[in-house]
Amino acid sequence: MARRMCLALVVAAGALLFPGQGLSARPATVTAHAALASPTLAADIPDSEWAQDEDSAPLIDAGTLSRWLTYLAIMLLVGAAVFGPITRRAFAGPGAGSEIAALCRRTGLRWGLIGSLVFLLAATGRLYAQVLAFLFPGDPLTMADVGTILFDTSWGARWLVQFGAGLVAAVGFFLARRGVRAGGSVAVIGAIATAATLPLTGHAVAASWHWSITWPLQALHVLAGATWLGSLLVLVLVAFGVTAGADAETRERTVADLVAVFSPVAMVGVGGAMVLGTVLSVSYVGSWPALWQTTYGLTLLVKVALLGMTALLGAYNWRQLRSRLGTPGSAGRLFQSARLELLVGALLLAATAILVALPAPHV
Repeated sequence: MARRMCLALVVAAGALLFPGQGLSARPATVTAHAALASPTLAADIPDSEWAQDEDSAPLIDAGTLSRWLTYLAIMLLVGAAVFGPITRRAFAGPGAGSEIAALCRRTGLRWGLIGSLVFLLAATGRLYAQVLAFLFPGDPLTMADVGTILFDTSWGARWLVQFGAGLVAAVGFFLARRGVRAGGSVAVIGAIATAATLPLTGHAVAASWHWSITWPLQALHVLAGATWLGSLLVLVLVAFGVTAGADAETRERTVADLVAVFSPVAMVGVGGAMVLGTVLSVSYVGSWPALWQTTYGLTLLVKVALLGMTALLGAYNWRQLRSRLGTPGSAGRLFQSARLELLVGALLLAATAILVALPAPHV
């Protein structure tokens, strides 16, 4: 399962680098075309206007797909960073299996490294889509066009910061896997930085509220959601991958120990994601009618519904299945329920990727 998922992530990220014409982003206005044709004009576009360029793309295009993959990569990055302390605490007690604990830590770091590499590939896909959106139809893409977006626009400067954060995370996870003590700290810093810099190329820097308010709120929202769904994703990948060949007793005990530590972390994450998401929605939507009178508002309602479904599945796991962990067959039941929760979570990320591609009513 782990190898298949790893391969799927890499293939999907690579596909974003050379999407077909059907997935290519296209500019919404002739003015947007002119921005790339004239480097001076592109450099002079106000930050708020330029931040909306990526958001004005069609619903399903290379930019939307790469954003979805970016969110998934951040789930892995932050999830792996959170999973490290979860593992240490879960196996800190007397009699804890040192071999299984070490294997869980190594596997968690591997998924963190995979997530960081996917983040870098997805970021490249977003850059490709952004450059393509500002070309005249039929014009070939050149390195000069890429340079104009990267170095003559505020969007490009912010993208470079995001890419740098992904590089830091990749180096950190790589060093940690090699046994370098400082690698874990670098990986955590990089993972937090990727989530914190993600809002720089979205609505947060152009919202009706000042960016100094919406940016931190958006960054905390991403971190909270990634702490919840990301750590669950890594827990499922690691716990059930590591114990696949173990005896039933070891499998049940390992899953029970990890979930006991994971549950309160997930509760904090889901609570933070919902509260911060509500506050940000007020900033982006602005009024009740905008919820059902705009495409952004309707998409937001879909996202809220998916968030509610995911939270309810998590609550079911916590109340109904957690207390039974350690008993025969309990790990398998939790695995099935967690997979459903993650599936709905993937749809939630897809709705978020589409939402970012829409102009917010109050921005």
